[in-house]
Amino acid sequence: MGEYQVIARKWRPQRFADVVGQEHIVQTLKNAIKQQRTAHAYLFVGPRGIGKTTTARIFAKAMNCTSPEDGEPCCRCQSCISIAEESNIDVIEIDAASQNSVDNIRDLRDEVMHVPINGKYKIYIIDEVHMLSKQAWNALLKTVEEPPPHVKFIFATTEVHMVLPTIISRCQRFDLQRISTKMIADRLTKIAVAENVNISKGAIDAIARAADGGMRDGQSLLDQMIAFFSTELSTGISEEQVLSLFGLTAANDIQALIKAMLENDRGGVVASIFNLASRGKNLETLFSDVLYWLRGIQLSLLLSNAEVVLEADQETIECYRRLGNSVRPEVVQILLENLAPVGRILHDALNKQVFLETIIMKSMREAHSIKVEHLIERLNYIRKTGELEVLDKVPSLSTVPLMRTVEIPAAVPFLAADIPNIPEVKVTLPPANVKEAPVAPVKTVTQEPVQPPETVIVELDTAVAEPPEMAYNDPLATVVPEDSEAQEFKYEDSLIPEDTPVVSEESAVIEEIKKDEEKSVLSGEVSASLWHEIIKKAKTSGHVDPMVCTFLSEGTAEAYQNNILTVSFDEEFAPEHFDQIQQKALPYLMRLLQKTTGNSDSTINLTHETGIKHIEEPESKKKKSMIGVPEVVESIKKNEFVKIAVDLFEGEIVDIHG
Repeated sequence: MGEYQVIARKWRPQRFADVVGQEHIVQTLKNAIKQQRTAHAYLFVGPRGIGKTTTARIFAKAMNCTSPEDGEPCCRCQSCISIAEESNIDVIEIDAASQNSVDNIRDLRDEVMHVPINGKYKIYIIDEVHMLSKQAWNALLKTVEEPPPHVKFIFATTEVHMVLPTIISRCQRFDLQRISTKMIADRLTKIAVAENVNISKGAIDAIARAADGGMRDGQSLLDQMIAFFSTELSTGISEEQVLSLFGLTAANDIQALIKAMLENDRGGVVASIFNLASRGKNLETLFSDVLYWLRGIQLSLLLSNAEVVLEADQETIECYRRLGNSVRPEVVQILLENLAPVGRILHDALNKQVFLETIIMKSMREAHSIKVEHLIERLNYIRKTGELEVLDKVPSLSTVPLMRTVEIPAAVPFLAADIPNIPEVKVTLPPANVKEAPVAPVKTVTQEPVQPPETVIVELDTAVAEPPEMAYNDPLATVVPEDSEAQEFKYEDSLIPEDTPVVSEESAVIEEIKKDEEKSVLSGEVSASLWHEIIKKAKTSGHVDPMVCTFLSEGTAEAYQNNILTVSFDEEFAPEHFDQIQQKALPYLMRLLQKTTGNSDSTINLTHETGIKHIEEPESKKKKSMIGVPEVVESIKKNEFVKIAVDLFEGEIVDIHG
């Protein structure tokens, strides 16, 4: 009985036709043999166990074969047999990992000068060539560039980036690819049949998946399974046995985990990971399987022939598509984007189970969260069904100006004698909501009209909301603040028809004023009622600070004479409180008085110890003021056009410049 030979060596390919998964390289080498156009140096690059050294040996056999067949070695001549038995003195294999010194390379450089003994070429196969030191490479550089005609070099490496660029440029480089899982499974099935090993297809597939693209690794794992379950070969090797031995995860378990991730079932994810970890599964391998399945689901949705790219059977592709059709495509994409970069972190994590649970649930949170585009898509759908027609009528915010200049047209003629010269009137408006009021009829003027003066400019000091459609071309239209207590408006008596009744919440106060309108001074009781009514409206309007309203209650209404309401504060009233009333409340209180009395000429005088205090601009800031000319002021106040402007915007005349 001969010595046992492992499957990886026993089933090593001896011809190009036996090489699996490297057809692009095999065909090039066969053509070089047939055309006798072999180069002096070759470099085979690729991961472990994919056939670099095996391909180099077959190529060496073909170059020294006495009767090659279509680029293939005959495997019958003495040269082919001796190379297969590793006894050919013209084919020298060197392990650069152990013979990497400059002295070893110098010996090799001296040996290449000797001609081959039996074959046509003297062939040096240097494996793991990246292990050579820099000095060794420099010693070999000239020989590789210009070797003797009878010398061929074949280098093999898994780390091509460690090879000097000057060496790579002197070689023909061939990059070998990882072998697909399906090809490895087919090869293992063929070996199992030849070796009379009873093993299930699921077990073969699990071994091929664990091989990770390396044929040699797959054959070594199969050899290990045969040795481990040698007593159970009669019943066969099952998939569960393979998975338990190598810590792999069954396809059903991975499918359950992926389904929980796609359905945003966090409890299911934690339970699946705990179950697999408690059964001793390799969590790093599980993480790789999760990425593989997510990629399979994504490509199955994108490609009609995904089996070509994924190298999976049709049944697996259909499983991928069933899982992918249950969620939005971007969910799978976001899961991949969040999980793919953390493989190295998982490898270094102290508690891999906790880290895996955390990173998967984090990716699920981002994948299943509601995005802005989802809301827009839903709104567009609802809009198409007619449920959001009202949104089309909402004005854009960009159409609401912060400062607006309004040109008031001269729709009502006026006399030149009424206005001597008014180049500009400034109207200060309160920050309040506005609404459209009824339009009173225009009173006919029979006097000879003249051209209106320069355009009256109204500047809004604060940003206001865009009012409803308002007839600016009607000079008699007016708007009032939408206060809770102050909702009424009133025009000049000369503009209201005789049969139009006046209705307001302050009717009692107004009636008292009308009863005593022939008197020059109202009684103290009526003045006090008028002052209390103004304070009440100021409190409910929200335009006056509540503390300031408290200060107002300490004032005493003395009299209402010549449209002036005099309010006094005694000497015990704090001066700073009096200043706050003047600065924060007085303009608005004047407007309330005018609305309450129905007289736009009404004003308020506040007294405190030394007398009347008005809010006026400092003398240094006044420019050509006309306030001191009584006839000009009275003429301006009586002008219908100015009254319309003041009533329209609920303002007051604060200054007049010539």
